[in-house]
Amino acid sequence: MRLNYWGGGYGVPFRPYRHEVRDIVIALIAMTVAFALLFNTLFSTDGLIATFIAVLTGFLGHELMHREVARRLGYIAYFRAWWIGLLLALVTSIFHVIIALPGATVIGPKVWGYPSRRDELRIALAGPATNMVFAVIFLTLSLLLPGSSSFYAFLIYAINAWLGFFNMLPLALPGIVLDGFRVFRDDVRVWVTAFVVSITLLIPLIPRLIL
Repeated sequence: MRLNYWGGGYGVPFRPYRHEVRDIVIALIAMTVAFALLFNTLFSTDGLIATFIAVLTGFLGHELMHREVARRLGYIAYFRAWWIGLLLALVTSIFHVIIALPGATVIGPKVWGYPSRRDELRIALAGPATNMVFAVIFLTLSLLLPGSSSFYAFLIYAINAWLGFFNMLPLALPGIVLDGFRVFRDDVRVWVTAFVVSITLLIPLIPRLIL
């Protein structure tokens, strides 16, 4: 997810804005605890590490890739945590379900060149594509690693695969526009390709869901 921001006074382009590091650290800790409660891995060293990696790749990796691509294209961009969303994730995880809205990448003005629809396409696709890449990596590791390591690698794969698919849905709701909607709006062919890939990556989850 990302937001558009057209104000000023929020840091220097291509450097962390004044609260960005704080927001990243707090979001990372809060989401790790929330998912550890959800998956019952809070008091398992290996499980907690796997949960941390899942959050680092699935959520933070997704948002920071939006940020990185936007900055490389010449935009002001930074991550901003959503405190209500983090609290909601922690509270709902206690009841074995999670509503995870840790924050978003805020995109500001372009500081060189002219904005284009291709810019939006690249920025929007960067997050879900990151999830898909991590899904492939950790699915492969789950097939190669033994015992509990295989299970934890599969867990990280599953979170990234689901987030890659969910974020490619072409949905736009009041206050929330998914990446898939932006990609669909800018280039239907790119969206179809990415969406098919995201669905394909969910297939290894089906046997686990049935069992």
